[in-house]
Amino acid sequence: MNANPAITRRRPATRRTPRPTATAGGRERVAAALARRGARERLVLALLLYERLLPVEVADALNLSVRQVERTYDALLAELRRSLGGAAPRDRARLATGAARARKAA
Repeated sequence: MNANPAITRRRPATRRTPRPTATAGGRERVAAALARRGARERLVLALLLYERLLPVEVADALNLSVRQVERTYDALLAELRRSLGGAAPRDRARLATGAARARKAA
């Protein structure tokens, strides 16, 4: 038997609020909200979140400034939050740390 209480103790179950995509019709609402935005905004979102590129890399790929990429991303998330009526997770810290890493590497 293991004497370490940290290993034997179970974490309490937490109740989480479902994300908009987990609710009925949530995926359709997100898709409709994204469809109302421009192609460049959707491309910035896809490159940052799905391809996991840094803002510097997205800026180079799309011939934009890093600040334009960040503003586009912020505006898109704000619009999604408003249109979905809830708080979406904020990835701004991830973007900031990614930009800092890119500056340090250069």
